Amino acid sequence: MIVGLLVDQIKADLDITDTQVSLIQGLSFAIFFTLASIPIGRLIDRVHRTKAVAAGITAWSLATVACGQASSFIGLFIARMGVGVGEAVLSPAAYSIIADSFPRRQLGLAMGIFGLGSATGAGLAFMIGGAVVALVAQADTMVLPLFGEVRPWQFAFIIAGLPGLLIALAFLFIPDPRPLEQQHTGQPVPKAEALPWSAVRAELRSKSRFYWSVFGGVAAVNLSVLGTVNWLPAMYMRGFGTDLSTTGYIAGAMLIAGGLLGMVGGGAVMDRIGGGVPSARLRFCAMAVGLAAIPAMAFPLVPDIWLAGLLFVAFFTAAAAVVSAAPSVLQEIAPAGMRATIAAAYVFVINAVGIGLGPSVTAALADAFFAGGDGIRNAMAIVAPFGYAIGAALFFVAARHANPRSQ
Repeated sequence: MIVGLLVDQIKADLDITDTQVSLIQGLSFAIFFTLASIPIGRLIDRVHRTKAVAAGITAWSLATVACGQASSFIGLFIARMGVGVGEAVLSPAAYSIIADSFPRRQLGLAMGIFGLGSATGAGLAFMIGGAVVALVAQADTMVLPLFGEVRPWQFAFIIAGLPGLLIALAFLFIPDPRPLEQQHTGQPVPKAEALPWSAVRAELRSKSRFYWSVFGGVAAVNLSVLGTVNWLPAMYMRGFGTDLSTTGYIAGAMLIAGGLLGMVGGGAVMDRIGGGVPSARLRFCAMAVGLAAIPAMAFPLVPDIWLAGLLFVAFFTAAAAVVSAAPSVLQEIAPAGMRATIAAAYVFVINAVGIGLGPSVTAALADAFFAGGDGIRNAMAIVAPFGYAIGAALFFVAARHANPRSQ
């Protein structure tokens, strides 16, 4: 997310276009994030999951620091690919661990709290990144031990990446919670018995309408969200004339507020009205994003900065609710021994579309049809409701087939 805040600084230093920035935001990250997700998910079904998370966080952190050393479009593109490899570990491992740690009726809230970490992290990246860059912007360049001369935007990447190494170290000391039936008193927790690929393929085929409707629905929502959130700071700075620090605080506060309302609030509501009933959760998702298509279209276009913020929070809240619901439904229905693999397939699809296409679709629309500073706002007003409408339709389809014997 920090790339979105630094768009204009990166463009100026590297002499690149909005479309090239969108490739750094999306395609570079998505290439390895998506390609690595299924093999990594398969591996996670066989290994110590918290240690796998530690390895992923380490890779992500080092790649983020490498972004701060990039001095060309190609260099930054390659470093962002490394960020994707590291992050490909986290979601499949986390979904599998959470499913083994909470009863089904509480999975929505548990997944929501996990998802809130992502929204909060993105919000804090905007807030802290904007403040850091604004603080050091007057220096033009600075000299850091081990890193040499860096520009303010490069410094922001370095500051964002280094703390992750400490978090990775902490994960080495966290036990891997396996299901109770797999644990033996006084013995090390054994590895889960991963089911063969043939069983995974059979599962996806036998419940194809359910799985692919969920995958497609979340992918469409992800297209809308990442096609707008990555350009949110640019929208505020170009459309409302806010400075970098103010923009970071506004964008960060909106992401945290929407994440809290959607992921935790939405997760709790879904556990109450649809706990243990996957179809009820999916109908809730369909109605949430269907209604939120209205603020999705409106928030980029309204002339008032505060009204735009309120409408964005409504738009993002619906997406956040989906993020807490969809993984919990998949983990309820996927058999043990393939949960991380199914989660990885889900991560592959939603991010190939959302991260791989979202930022670039918005930039391409703006460059092709909406010349001028407000072009990005007009493009966002098309992309945001488009994905939500498709997502709502697919969630209703998934709800009809959300039971263990769906065909």
